[in-house]
Order: sequence, then structure tokens, then C-alpha cells
Amino acid sequence: MEPTPQSPYAPPSSAVGDCDPKAKSPNPKLYTPAQIRVGSFLGGPIAAAYLLRSNFRALDRGPEARTTVVCGVAFVACLMALLPFVPDRFPNYVIPLLYSIAAGFVADKWQLRKQAILDSGKYQIQSNWRVFGMALLFMIAFMLIIVLEIICLVALGQMHL
Repeated sequence: MEPTPQSPYAPPSSAVGDCDPKAKSPNPKLYTPAQIRVGSFLGGPIAAAYLLRSNFRALDRGPEARTTVVCGVAFVACLMALLPFVPDRFPNYVIPLLYSIAAGFVADKWQLRKQAILDSGKYQIQSNWRVFGMALLFMIAFMLIIVLEIICLVALGQMHL
């Protein structure tokens, strides 16, 4: 038997439907240590954990990404528990400066520096606008968490406004 000719009305065959939605891009984008420092200073500790986790995932280092999430959640919980006890005259910039420096140190030590990203040919540098946008988003989220904590402390009678 001869093969049946393809219908002229059939759509052309293509590999569009064979695309894996979880497939990684050929050139993943990484945040530089400086971007992580600035993003975590502006966006708070949640932003620091997110940016570091994103880099570990782009580098295919899943265990470090999970450890970053666990450490980030623990740090935010400790910070929220300690913030009500910080003296009023304590400088507001010290705590964000410390965790921003720490996040930048983690990026310097266990991830790629800017020049290594550029030289690799495998990775690209993430946009500064994305860093700013993510920092803004996480700053709003962190502020909401702080407001909820204050509301709970006032409701429990532990804090007076």
C-alpha cells in the first residue's frame, strides 16, 4: 500500500507542543553581588533570600537554594522577634546594612562575581530594573509583615501606640 498523502487542509506539523514548560533558558540570568547588596538593602531580608535563591537555582544548585530559603525564613522570624526590643535611638540603617553586606558576602563566596558571569558565556547578568522592581515588591511585603506584627502586639497589649 502506498502512504496516504497528507491533507492539504491539515495544519503543518511542528515541535511547538513538545516544549517543556520547566525547561531552563539556554543562558540563565544571574544577579551580581552588587545587585544583591543593593536589592537586599532596599527590599529587606526577604529580597536578600529571594535573590540568593534565584542565583542558586540558575546555577543548578538546588540544595543551596533550599538552605537559603530556610535560613531566610529563620532570619526574618528572628528579626521580627527582636525588632520590638531595639532601642528607639538605634540607627535605622544598621540592621539593613548588616544583612545586605552578609548577602553580598554569600554571593561573592558561593556564587559568581560580575566578571565571572560576563566571562562564562553561559550566563547573563540580570537587569538592574528587575532588581529595583523585586526590591520594591519585597519592601512592600516586608512592610506589610511589620504592620501585621504591630497590630498583633497592640492587640495583645504588648505595645502601645
